[in-house]
Amino acid sequence: MRIFCSKIISLPLALTTTLFSVQGHAEELFDGQGFDFAGGKLSPELSVKLSHSDNLTFAADNEIKTFITLTEPSLTYDLQGNKNRITLRTLLSIGEHDSSHQDDYVDKTIQASYEYTPTRKTSAGIDFEYFKGHDPRGIGAAEGTGLVQQRYDRYDQYKVDVNAAYGARSAKGRFEIDGGYKDKEYQNNFAVTTVRDREDTYGSARLFYRVMPKTRAVLEGRVLNVNYVTDAAGTPTLDSVAYKGLVGLVWDSTYKTTGSAKLGYVSKDFDAGARKDGDDAIWEVEVEWRPRTYSIFNIHTSRDYAETNGTGDFTREDKIAGSYEHEWTSKVKTRLQASYQEDRFSEDTAGREDDLTTFSAYVDFEPRRWATLGTGYSYGERDSTTSSFDYERNLFEVYAKVVF
Repeated sequence: MRIFCSKIISLPLALTTTLFSVQGHAEELFDGQGFDFAGGKLSPELSVKLSHSDNLTFAADNEIKTFITLTEPSLTYDLQGNKNRITLRTLLSIGEHDSSHQDDYVDKTIQASYEYTPTRKTSAGIDFEYFKGHDPRGIGAAEGTGLVQQRYDRYDQYKVDVNAAYGARSAKGRFEIDGGYKDKEYQNNFAVTTVRDREDTYGSARLFYRVMPKTRAVLEGRVLNVNYVTDAAGTPTLDSVAYKGLVGLVWDSTYKTTGSAKLGYVSKDFDAGARKDGDDAIWEVEVEWRPRTYSIFNIHTSRDYAETNGTGDFTREDKIAGSYEHEWTSKVKTRLQASYQEDRFSEDTAGREDDLTTFSAYVDFEPRRWATLGTGYSYGERDSTTSSFDYERNLFEVYAKVVF
């Protein structure tokens, strides 16, 4: 306990001392708004987080406790013109564990986007992302298996999205369309990860129609084609196409609230006749309420289909989540978050059903506009009818972020 307290206290104390000791010089060097570079804005950031987890591998028993140090330097370049905008970003996520170096990792992210807005009524854009990441032990292929000694699963993921819109946001009508492609390919532990390599192709279209000054009706269609590169031996392919249709309302700043509410229907069709197709009602509700300028409540509830993690054919997810943010002063802010989710695994032979509960509380302190210090606690629990998938986890964190 003495070591725990020492580690938790040392990071914010050292960073606080450093921030205030250099404040006079720092204000002259940077102000949190980035630097002018090649006609655009260059914005470096650095965040450091120290956390303690009492269940590193999300295990039902034999939990592993560890300290985790996460260092994330990033660099963003933003170039804006009258009708064009180019954004480039690179991020490193460096995780180090006290319990075992086999869990240490370096994730890499590269992002690029281009936006073109020739008129008030028309816009288009393209986004690219490359992510060299990992699934922590106990997540993904190792979930619920008890294989806590294996090295985490590494993967490369490529993603391209395009979008276009016609109609000003304040116009009577507006049309939006977007689509994309994502390729995820695992790089190790091939005995269990090969069947998880997949390619997703997706698209959606939305038609908005203003029915009140700040309220629009929306009609939306979506399609998702999932292709697993390699099928598990002796089992029908999980390749499928999901179609979704939704209708609802979107409103802005009405009675201090902003949000959307959509109700619809999903149909999931498998390529393999041995798999059972699914269809169901779905919904998405997002509401933000600002009773005061310094207080924000958010609530989200949804039902949707998701890909299975290897159990059953697919998963039906019912979720409700809420958050509350309060600015006590210009420098101090608190955040509370909670969620509950029910997962039902279609055609699972054991009839698996999971209930997931999360809660978190954070306090942020901004001694300068370019610096943030914080601490928090989060709790996560999964209660499954298949006991090997049960887990409880407590996570304590202290962190700091500097925006140059």
